[in-house]
Amino acid sequence: MGQLDLDGLTRLLIQNEGEVIGRLRLSAAEAARVCNVTPRQLIYWTKKGIVTPSPHDEHDYDIYAMEKVIRIRQALDKGYSLEKAAQVVDRDMGSQKTELDRLDGMTAEELEDELRRRLERLEERVQQLRRTLPAALTLARLRRAVGALDRLEHSGTLQTTTSNGDAAKAVAVRLSRAVDELETLLREVQPASA
Repeated sequence: MGQLDLDGLTRLLIQNEGEVIGRLRLSAAEAARVCNVTPRQLIYWTKKGIVTPSPHDEHDYDIYAMEKVIRIRQALDKGYSLEKAAQVVDRDMGSQKTELDRLDGMTAEELEDELRRRLERLEERVQQLRRTLPAALTLARLRRAVGALDRLEHSGTLQTTTSNGDAAKAVAVRLSRAVDELETLLREVQPASA
């Protein structure tokens, strides 16, 4: 196959992505492997009506069923019961479908405006995170230093250090530097958030 043939095939696949994805079907064993569940789990979920096999063949699973299985498995990993996981996944997938239908109904200009607004919100959120992350990291370092100082004090190390108190001085210096960093970062963050 020449480069032109490959480019044409690539364009065709991109144009017909929905159709290609819609036609993709795997057997229960293959789908279970892809979704990282056992075939027995998949068949059990199907019998309970939690997962629906492909409408073309009751022994095959399409991409939409596999997505649901993956999401249910992830919800189970978070500690949900099977029934609650299925409810959460159904709700989330229903919300996504509604949003996709809304986006599909937009003109190209409306969609571009929508995407621009979303990008601006994401950029604002990134800027907020950039402003607060250094302070949060410094706070964590300060907490570790205070914890180390507290452990030394409770173990009696601060009272029994060598005559020059090198261990206590080292901890005090680390704590002092962490506090200085924290104050500097908080001064930088406060005007930006005010």
